[in-house]
Amino acid sequence: MERIGKYVIHQAVVTSGFARIFLCHDPDLQVPVAIKLFDPKPGEDGPLSPAQQMTRFLAEARLLASFDHPYIIGVKVMEALSDGRPYFVMPFMAAHLPFEIGKDFADPQAEAAAEDRDKPKRVPFLRALMLLKQLSSAVLALHRRNLVHRFLKPSNILLTATQNGAVKLCDLSVVKLPDRNLPMPDHWMGGADYTAPEQFETATTVGTRADVYSLGVIAHRLLTGRLLGQAELPGDIPPMMAELIAACVNLDPDKRPAHAGEVLRGLESIPTQRPPAPRPVVQVVQNRRPPSARPASTVES
Repeated sequence: MERIGKYVIHQAVVTSGFARIFLCHDPDLQVPVAIKLFDPKPGEDGPLSPAQQMTRFLAEARLLASFDHPYIIGVKVMEALSDGRPYFVMPFMAAHLPFEIGKDFADPQAEAAAEDRDKPKRVPFLRALMLLKQLSSAVLALHRRNLVHRFLKPSNILLTATQNGAVKLCDLSVVKLPDRNLPMPDHWMGGADYTAPEQFETATTVGTRADVYSLGVIAHRLLTGRLLGQAELPGDIPPMMAELIAACVNLDPDKRPAHAGEVLRGLESIPTQRPPAPRPVVQVVQNRRPPSARPASTVES
């Protein structure tokens, strides 16, 4: 396949579940775009039927299109191929968060053998703080609609540029709706590292605090270069940041911030500059001659 509709395919970049993502070129607007194509694997018995997969795919496209938010990826159009498979078109993004922080490795040998660009790394505090504020703002937009993302992780955080790019949250394929549950398997399909523990028990009833847990793990990953439990926060991190992360990843959901708005408020209250060091007190002492050292007065006769 060289085209998807009118769009010229340059590269297939992601294949996951029942969809594939392609980097393409819009011949009319002369701009790069990203296309997500419904592409279930034929003959494979998965946890969802093709009809259930289609329901989720269409729901994701319509939800993304309904947002006009600076930190959520947009959808330009949704169309279908001649065989009926739908696809939706999104703006092209230059990178995603692993471009800055590398990948996560379960095997130390695999990490050691990885290229430098893929090795896990931390980002400077101010950069991490900016990314977390933007991400929390995006998740708050979902929480205000009583939506739960349930799949927050670095690879679902796109960046508008390779240097200091802004966040574009994507992948609402497993979002939890407020009024009804879209088809879900009996077991959770997402990655374990960034997922709240209660989500493994019952993904269909989790609330916004599950996303808050994921935000806390992502914050820890940005600031340490390691997953939760693999490294301690650096000593130069402001105490308010350490306290916020600890609250977000509390194993008891009721003890976490209630939603992303509370996380964002906490981030905004963290000082971005260290208090200036106190100036040394300098006491000025005038150098006066003692009375005995004064020259004798001259008396004229």
